[in-house]
Amino acid sequence: MDVSYFGAHGHVPLRVALLLAAVAGILLTALAGSARIMQLRATARKHRRADHRAVKAEAKDSSKARR
Repeated sequence: MDVSYFGAHGHVPLRVALLLAAVAGILLTALAGSARIMQLRATARKHRRADHRAVKAEAKDSSKARR
C-alpha cells in the first residue's frame, strides 16, 4: 500500500498502516483528553479557593456578630 503523509511517501503493508493509524488516533485522543482534564482541574481549583475564601469570610463575619 502506498502511503503519503505530510510530504513523506512510502510503501507499507496494509496491516502496518492500520496499526499506525490506530496508534496515532489513540495518542491524539489521549492528548486531547489530558488537556481537557487539566482545564477541569484548574477550574475546580479556582472554585475551591473561592469557596474557601467565602467560608472564611463568613466565619469571620459571624464571629464579629456574636461579640
